[in-house]
Amino acid sequence: MQTKTIDNIPTVFIHTEKFKTINLKIQFRSGLERERVSKRYLLSRMMVKKTGSFETESELLKYLAHHYGAHLTSAVTKKGRDHAMSFNLEFINSKFVKEDLNLLKKMSEVLKDVLKTPFEYDAEDTQFFEREKRLYINRLKGLKDNKAQKSFENLLNVMFKDEPYKYLSHGVLEDIENITLEDIKDEHEEMMKNDEAVILIAGHLDEVTDDSLKGLITRDETIRLPYEGYSFKEVTEKEQTDKENVEQAKLNMGFRADANSAEEKMALNVANQMFGGSATSYLFKNIREKESLAYQIHSQTDIKNGFLFVLAGVSPDQVEKAKSAVLHELQRIKDGDFTEEFLSETKHLMRVNRNEIVDKPKGLIALVYNQYLNDSTDDDWEQSLSKVDHELIVKVANQIYLDTVYTLTGK
Repeated sequence: MQTKTIDNIPTVFIHTEKFKTINLKIQFRSGLERERVSKRYLLSRMMVKKTGSFETESELLKYLAHHYGAHLTSAVTKKGRDHAMSFNLEFINSKFVKEDLNLLKKMSEVLKDVLKTPFEYDAEDTQFFEREKRLYINRLKGLKDNKAQKSFENLLNVMFKDEPYKYLSHGVLEDIENITLEDIKDEHEEMMKNDEAVILIAGHLDEVTDDSLKGLITRDETIRLPYEGYSFKEVTEKEQTDKENVEQAKLNMGFRADANSAEEKMALNVANQMFGGSATSYLFKNIREKESLAYQIHSQTDIKNGFLFVLAGVSPDQVEKAKSAVLHELQRIKDGDFTEEFLSETKHLMRVNRNEIVDKPKGLIALVYNQYLNDSTDDDWEQSLSKVDHELIVKVANQIYLDTVYTLTGK
């Protein structure tokens, strides 16, 4: 891995001979704010559907397919206290093509087109904008129909009532209708001018030069924003139950963890895997398999921010019993009621999973981007994991506090 600065944009070269493709990704990052999150998601979808050179999505897809099935995608996600938007082009490496064709140059031109087009949106794009807005509204309404998704979103709204973290990366349904095309243009201009931007390119890069990546984005100076998580906040336990026509109750539990150092954050990660993050975890083996208290159950963490969530589908008459069982399994970890063998096995599985992630181009780029943000390396990750022992797990587990219980159950 090598990082250079091209046109004042940090550019990360990830050389690997594992893949026959090249992945070219541009990552934008800015603060997570309700006023912007819905506009940013809509913008990300519009930018990969229509460009200055391709009037329709079908024209763009046809051009990419003609160039050996190149694939253009956009994505949004939450990272720390921020909202991240990315554009990724995956295409075959020219060295594996018989004809004399510089695919990197052609795909770079496509990406330039994608990035500059919103500057040129005008009245002729109104119909396209309104169609994308309708699709966006329908998508979020569809998510509301998914009871598991809806109940988790409700948990976030209760747990983070006065905190931006409650906003999902794809925005707020109620805010979409009032977005205008001018709002989209303004958001695009703000992103291109003031977001932190990073270019990442992965593949067999022997023939890739700095010049081939020039002009994707050009700035007068490099922008580097702080990458921070939310500070730990003392909990005040909250509980809310809503009733709808559902056959299976959705039990959602949110916890806050006071984990600060790299070692403590890694211990939180390991503790989560032991608690409910894998098929060998306590929640899965004991609550689902042994006690049959849940149709499905797992835990997940946001390590950067120190949040842990338990999501379960249970019978409506078993909600209280399941909740008590979850807290009992967490208490076991707090009490150190786990074997060294279980801890070692969990750490081994984490290493295996990490290796599987970097065996795929998008996984490798995502991991390297996280390292860029955290100013860390593979060695740092391994050293932190190696330092996680029985004592550290117990210490960090006792710094995990229940904040919110949200249940969506039948009437």
